[in-house]
Amino acid sequence: MVEIREESTERNNGAGNSGSRGATGDSAYTTNVSMIDYLKSRSTDSVLFAARVVTVLCSLYYILPVGSHSAQLSAYSKAFAAAAATNALRIHQRVGGIRFTREFLTQVLLEDSCHYLIYSVLFMTTVPVTMALLPVFLYALLHAANFSVQACNATGFGSTLYARRVAEFTNNHTQSLLGVIACSEVFIMPIFIAMIFTGRVSIFFPFIYYRFLTLRYMSRRNNSTKVVFYQLRVSLEQVVSGPNCPQVFRSAVHGLISFVCRLCPTGV
Repeated sequence: MVEIREESTERNNGAGNSGSRGATGDSAYTTNVSMIDYLKSRSTDSVLFAARVVTVLCSLYYILPVGSHSAQLSAYSKAFAAAAATNALRIHQRVGGIRFTREFLTQVLLEDSCHYLIYSVLFMTTVPVTMALLPVFLYALLHAANFSVQACNATGFGSTLYARRVAEFTNNHTQSLLGVIACSEVFIMPIFIAMIFTGRVSIFFPFIYYRFLTLRYMSRRNNSTKVVFYQLRVSLEQVVSGPNCPQVFRSAVHGLISFVCRLCPTGV
């Protein structure tokens, strides 16, 4: 199971800080602290939380029929800008400062945050695609909900109705929402291809997006994309295996499956 949880912000602050954190762990928050003190003690995570809230609010503003068209377009861009900032900061949390080495680049490309930084920047530069907001919206919602529950637990509000309901929501629905995210990422590819023929995007965008999908397929922390491709293949094979399926359709589906399998990466 993939757990929506983030590492300590002190991960790359040196051995001294890591040792201190390891000695105390989360027990530092067993005694209730004020919300302000808690947010200050996790300043980077608090900034991430704020950026994710911006992503959620801007996504909702764009999707819901409120405001002018220009305001909705602005909200669309701001949602991806906030998501890009979130993922850039997460990369810094995970791998530390920039190093101009091949090993550093390889390490960065293995990070899920790098994948979604590429994703966010890509859709900031294209015409609006509503489905494209779904991954950044749901990830921001899940992470923001998780952080808010942690804050409630640390400040003595863990037993409130809000904290219990949000914790129950994340525990029960994280896996299904990760599947929804992966499905939306997969189905955006044919949308991109269709948009080429309408002249709405450059012919290069599907190739960039294909690279994003290969990175998600090979993710070390979240195998949802790989699972979705497998489930789609099994479902299509079951559909065309029936005796009433026309041979032309069966051959086309098997040809499509073979083509996609050839595109699947074997390594990063």
